Amino acid sequence: MRDENVFEPGPEPAARHPVLVRVEPDSDPARPMPLAWEQYSAQVLREWRALLDRKPEEREVQAFLELHPAMIPGGCGDIGPGGHHGSAMGAVFREPQLAGAGRSFKPDFMWVTRSTSMFTPILIEIEKPSKPWFTKDGRPSASFTQARDQLNDWRSWFDQDGNKALFRDRFLFLPDPFNNRPLRPQFLLIYGRRSEFEVGGGHENPDELRFKRDLQRAQDEFYMTFDSLSPCYRCQDSMTLTMTTAGPRVHAFSPVYRTGTLIGEGALVLGDPAAALECSAMMADERRAYLAGRWTHWQDHQRRRAAMRDYTGSYATGRE
Repeated sequence: MRDENVFEPGPEPAARHPVLVRVEPDSDPARPMPLAWEQYSAQVLREWRALLDRKPEEREVQAFLELHPAMIPGGCGDIGPGGHHGSAMGAVFREPQLAGAGRSFKPDFMWVTRSTSMFTPILIEIEKPSKPWFTKDGRPSASFTQARDQLNDWRSWFDQDGNKALFRDRFLFLPDPFNNRPLRPQFLLIYGRRSEFEVGGGHENPDELRFKRDLQRAQDEFYMTFDSLSPCYRCQDSMTLTMTTAGPRVHAFSPVYRTGTLIGEGALVLGDPAAALECSAMMADERRAYLAGRWTHWQDHQRRRAAMRDYTGSYATGRE
């Protein structure tokens, strides 16, 4: 296994020259591998559909999605403007606390995606999947109205003086000279079942109600049914974070998560992954142990890099 080659050129002391480092991921074909994406995608969709068919409570849905962050929309630029650079460390926050001026709120999930020109916080509300969008007479149900109003609460929070600065300090957890890019929050409601808008779903004209539902959506709002969720390939290396008083900590890794050459800085911030790996689903024990070792390896590499005064790194792409 070869991770690094260090070259110190010339006969003069190394301190007078840059330390040139070639950094490569582990490519040993015998290393414990994750599930193939196709196998994982098919398995998680079967489990998801079975869960929805049992008419679960909201807490069950929350727990499932926390273990499968690639199922949560918004992580790859698919919601709102920008976001195509993804989130730092592929992370989605579970129940992040929005505290500052005014009332405090706690969305169910939140991505903070990036692009060249902005950060896009994507705040997500989920409800019990069996709740209806509309009553029998075609009026928005009380539960839908209440759920949508939570999006208004979050929008109002960002408009309070000082709250955007607090948000940056708390949730932009990796050092970045461009952390002052504008914030453009987006709000996603995941609600109800697709069958309500199909023939036999309880409404005389389901197409008309679907149109009526979508007309209620504000410019920065998005609505999805639970049936529309599916694993996103670009988010396979994602993780679920909990924001604690000591900073962000990993709650669970995607079952197909892979380490790589660029995770060192984030791994140092996020700390020990042992509890999160134990919590992660669909992952063999050998794979958990391998990821723990590689996580530590990249933490150590980042420490060595920080200690080198004249460091020039060349990082090969690839995942482990």
